[in-house]
Amino acid sequence: MHTTISIPQLETIAFQRIENENFITGEVDFNPTYGVYTGYLQITPTICIDFTDSKFCLADEGEKIAEISSDLERAVENYLRDNYSIEMNEDEYDFADMRIKLQKEY
Repeated sequence: MHTTISIPQLETIAFQRIENENFITGEVDFNPTYGVYTGYLQITPTICIDFTDSKFCLADEGEKIAEISSDLERAVENYLRDNYSIEMNEDEYDFADMRIKLQKEY
C-alpha cells in the first residue's frame, strides 16, 4: 500500500505530531556509546519517520518513500534528544571511548 499524500503534507503532519507529542506509535532505541538513534515514529496509520542509524526518511509500511527536509530532521533530532537520550557519567564516556578505540584497532 502506497500513500497518495504529498511529502509536504506528510511533513506538516509530522511537525504537528512533534509539537503535540502524539505519535500513533513508535520505537526508539538510543545507543549512548555512538550517540545514534534507531527506530521510527508513526505519523499516519502507514507512514512513519524512520531514523535507523540516524539516517532520517519517510517510510510507508517499511519502504522508504522520501528524504525529510533539514527542518524536520532537526525537529526530530531535538525531539529524540529531549525525550530519549540518557545521560552518561564521565566514567561511562571514558569506557565507551576506550571500547571504540579498541574496536578500531582490531
